[in-house]
Amino acid sequence: MKAVYVKYQVDPSFADINADNIRKVMSDLRESGSDGVRYQSFRQSDGVTFVHFGMYRDEASLEKFTSSPSFQAFQSALKASKPVQPPAAEWLDLVGSSYEIF
Repeated sequence: MKAVYVKYQVDPSFADINADNIRKVMSDLRESGSDGVRYQSFRQSDGVTFVHFGMYRDEASLEKFTSSPSFQAFQSALKASKPVQPPAAEWLDLVGSSYEIF
């Protein structure tokens, strides 16, 4: 299993657009029935800081997710917006879970 935590900050004028782009990724992920991916995104109370947390069953699940058209569009739009604080990803090692992830 692979897990990643990503945090970044956008310009206030892009925050709602970014949230809509994230919702599109989530909708597409649900529609695809991708059972090898667990992905969440959160908006902090400042309205411009976003946190993403993803878990992937294996490298193939990660590749399928990151190569999806909606995720590619989300990433391109985020990069073009010139984030105030660029995305910083941290890969995590699972120590334990109170529930079955996959």
